[in-house]
Amino acid sequence: MSKKSAKHEAASPNGPLGMHAGILIYAVCGVVVLLAARTILLGAWLDTVLLAVGLSATLIFRYLYLSKGKARAVPFLLTTLTVLVSLSLWFNQGLFSGALLAYPVLLVVAGIVVTRALFFSLLLVMLGTVVAVTWAAMTGLHEYQAAPHGIGRLVVVSSLLLMCAAVVWWLIRNLEVTRVHLDDEMLRVQNSQADLTHLSMHDALTDLPNRLLMQERFNEAIALAEEDGTRVALMSFDLDNFKIINDSLGHAAGDELLRRIAERLKGLIRGSDTVSRQGGDEFLVLLGDVDTTETLELVARRFQELVARPLVLHDIELVTSLSIGISVYPDDGTDFGTLLKKAELAMYQAKAAGRNAYCLFSEEMNTNTYERLGIEQDLRQALVREEFKLQYQPIVDLHSGLPVAVEALIRWHQPERGLVGPTLFVGVAEQMGLIVEIGEWVLQEACEQAMRWREAGLPDLIMSVNLSAVQLRRGNLEAVVKAALRDSGLPPHCLELELTESMLLQDSDASLILLQNLKALGVKLSIDDFGTGYSNLSYLQRFQVDTLKIDKSFVQNLGENTQHHAIVNAIIQMAHSLNLRTIAEGIEDQSTRQMLAELGCDLGQGYLFAKPLVPEDFAALAAS
Repeated sequence: MSKKSAKHEAASPNGPLGMHAGILIYAVCGVVVLLAARTILLGAWLDTVLLAVGLSATLIFRYLYLSKGKARAVPFLLTTLTVLVSLSLWFNQGLFSGALLAYPVLLVVAGIVVTRALFFSLLLVMLGTVVAVTWAAMTGLHEYQAAPHGIGRLVVVSSLLLMCAAVVWWLIRNLEVTRVHLDDEMLRVQNSQADLTHLSMHDALTDLPNRLLMQERFNEAIALAEEDGTRVALMSFDLDNFKIINDSLGHAAGDELLRRIAERLKGLIRGSDTVSRQGGDEFLVLLGDVDTTETLELVARRFQELVARPLVLHDIELVTSLSIGISVYPDDGTDFGTLLKKAELAMYQAKAAGRNAYCLFSEEMNTNTYERLGIEQDLRQALVREEFKLQYQPIVDLHSGLPVAVEALIRWHQPERGLVGPTLFVGVAEQMGLIVEIGEWVLQEACEQAMRWREAGLPDLIMSVNLSAVQLRRGNLEAVVKAALRDSGLPPHCLELELTESMLLQDSDASLILLQNLKALGVKLSIDDFGTGYSNLSYLQRFQVDTLKIDKSFVQNLGENTQHHAIVNAIIQMAHSLNLRTIAEGIEDQSTRQMLAELGCDLGQGYLFAKPLVPEDFAALAAS
């Protein structure tokens, strides 16, 4: 039986306390009946009536105690017995009566069980009775005589003593049970406090220490490291591709995966080390007594090998990996916050390096972080301040050398940084979500520039504009393209949108509908950097692509690398078989141009023909 159920049973009328109260009631009733029998034999009818009332009050007390509880029963019984004893003293032997022994017992019970007000009320009744009896005896109003000692008096006094002893025993028993209950309650409170303390210091999902407890352990490890002259390391872990698993299999499966990973991590660390969950799919490991960097790298690889072991989840075998960032005390900082921030920076660097990697913090990461923050702040103002400009690079026919198309390339003229290339800010803009607004501006500006050239009498050129994956996912690309064509007046067949292979693989059904709608407008589609991604031929047919742009990594050493030569030749032949045009990027010399022309490549782009030019310079080139 649990402590809680035992406590309720003891407190209930049917529990141990209730049983003892019942025994006491029957004992009192027995004593009262015995005394009543004696009074009847002696013809003391007043005492008989008082005892009968007392017996009735005791039976009523039993009913109230069992049905209503002692809160009502005990005050009723104490009040009734006080009145009966007081009447017995007044009408019988006064202060010579053995009934006077009941007063102290009644006061003891009242002082423990009932309210303060009732206790003092009973005390006043008793003192009043004593004063009244004394006054009556002194004035001759009532003459009290002590009964002679004999068997009868022995029975009366002994019965009263036994009854008082039983009441006192019951009270003591009641107090003992109450003390046990209090001890149980104190233990329960202590256990609850311990549970609350544990919950406040541990992760609810994995039961690993949380950041608060980790910080305490870190401070303890630092104190030991200072005494021993050793180092302490923080390792920031992030599960690669956890979101995909969580979204595909559901949050319950994701939670189970986190619990299983947590068990694996706990099994690898030493007793002096700590692993905690920071939230989401991020974990933190505290390693004490670190000697060399090689040791840290060895430990990081062990963690990666352990996590990379396949596990079965919902009848599906999963393989995941870790990206790990490492910072070291005192090399990288002396407080928890600084080392945690640097470990996370190193972890993000590991993810950027291709995931399933580990990286130790270096000050260069701090510099890159501050640089990125500066770029973010400046980007928010760049559109408003009209700091973005477009440059244009011609795409020429490899046989005639005449420009047939032009690619719009964005540049950022930042007042303090100067000319910033797209490689430095496009990725940041994508993560910030600003690439959508920037992309809309590029599309609108490129279409308007193309119309200005047409109106100036330049040959009709196809304007090629790069799209971001974020623009493709937003869902309003079709409306943006329609608005740019409508506002500029550019014919749809003069606009070509450049996509990457990876963009077509993301949410392909939605992308298919969107691109089919754009094709229905008359807009052309091209695949940029073809050959560096998945090169899925079925996508070329499904998305009705018009042009393949061969990546410059295959073009620039075409004459020296036979493998690249074979790849380029295969791309050109495949494109022609599908009635697609090919554009070779990165052409820088005549020999490469000649070789591509011989392979059957249609168009070319690169520094051999022209670098990206401002609109005026491009117009002059096209006119010549």
